[in-house]
Amino acid sequence: MFHWLVTILVILILPNLATAAPRGDVYRHAKAATALIVAVNDATESVSLGSGFFVNANGLLITNAHVIEESQRLYVYVRDRAVYSAPEVVAVDPDLDLAALRIRQTRVEALALSADIPAEGTEMVTVGYPRIQDILQMGFTLHPTISTGTVGGVAEGRSRANGRPVTFIQTTGILNFGNSGGPLVCADSGEVAGMLVQTVPYLERARDRSGAAIGSVTMKSGIGYSIPAPVIRQWLASNSLVLEPTLPSSVATSRRDAEPDATRSFATGHLLHTIAIVLHEDSDVINLALRHYEAAAALRPDAPWITRNLGLAYAGLGRWNRALEAYGKALELTPEDPTLLTDAGLAWQRTGRQEQAAECYRAAIRMNPRFWQAHNNLGTLLLEMGRSDDAIQEFRWALDGEPTSATAAYNLGLALEARGLRQEAIRIWESFLGAARSMPDADGLLSKMQEKVAKFKAATAGARSAVPVSHPTN
Repeated sequence: MFHWLVTILVILILPNLATAAPRGDVYRHAKAATALIVAVNDATESVSLGSGFFVNANGLLITNAHVIEESQRLYVYVRDRAVYSAPEVVAVDPDLDLAALRIRQTRVEALALSADIPAEGTEMVTVGYPRIQDILQMGFTLHPTISTGTVGGVAEGRSRANGRPVTFIQTTGILNFGNSGGPLVCADSGEVAGMLVQTVPYLERARDRSGAAIGSVTMKSGIGYSIPAPVIRQWLASNSLVLEPTLPSSVATSRRDAEPDATRSFATGHLLHTIAIVLHEDSDVINLALRHYEAAAALRPDAPWITRNLGLAYAGLGRWNRALEAYGKALELTPEDPTLLTDAGLAWQRTGRQEQAAECYRAAIRMNPRFWQAHNNLGTLLLEMGRSDDAIQEFRWALDGEPTSATAAYNLGLALEARGLRQEAIRIWESFLGAARSMPDADGLLSKMQEKVAKFKAATAGARSAVPVSHPTN
């Protein structure tokens, strides 16, 4: 009888043991499956950062809708090393605050979505990227942050857009701003219980030693809310998106993760560089990016994408000779890259060596006859050399290669203006402006075209209005 009792107890206990995973493996797996998402809004010149996590091994990534809304450009940073630009936006639901992206990656680690809401008192961890300030202020490389918490229960709330009743998981613990879109993971099983959508701040009155109020400070309440996994599963199914989760397992490269890694330094530099460009080439942030690029290049001198971005950072600081050195090393590795050749051509142009610049631009065009940037840059160079007819043709080809390029349209009009073909310039600008009503005007070129057209028309009507001389842009 005793032996039968022991056998029954073992059978009852084993299923629970099988669903548990070592805590370290849960942490490593959750971090590997969580990505940083950077959304750039060119119209407002702003950057939004959030988190997301993979739910199948084929690169399906989910996050909050508010992380990617109103953005023109998206970047996904995977495992703090690989950078994916222009991921496919598969589905967006502003009401449930859910979005699905897909990157073309052959192998990613994915998290399993729980079929149930966890019980009160369940230990949880959140994974995300809430401390980008550490990278900006202290020079750390890109890394995710783990925070711990406990399920406090469920709370009935309202959907984001339509105000429908919806259920959220409430957690208590140290949760951080910037974790939006990241997973809420069961610490024992490694399954995703939900997606963190918001933490709750509160205002605390600050007082001096005598007790007099001196101001207020925003504090963290230690309370967070997440979209439950069953809701996410239902939403994915309604969009015909397939789950292929993997369970936590020992990560063979975990020891190497702590060692210097060129791709991690590169990804950090890329993130900082992206922020700097949105901030109008902020030199302080570019210098931070440059340090990470230099560290990456020292570890991987054979990686052309690293040396190319190193050159772009030098160019952003106006250090054109150093940019040429970096581009030269990259071209030794990939001599038939039209984008790299165009970057090198601009550096030659900025250092006053026009023939070398023209040679690079023409080489890029031979490899890709519709590469608009090379045509545009060659046009500006020819205009500098006084060859306005040839410049006009290059700008036409640039606009033909990229009809939505405000740079090419603006430069074509300027070249026509320089040849005295003012009416033709007005026609080009008016045609472009008519098709670009919804385009962002981050560079201000649309406004410049509108101003030019208005002044030209005023001059044609007999108004005494001086038309300022403008110069084309690369």
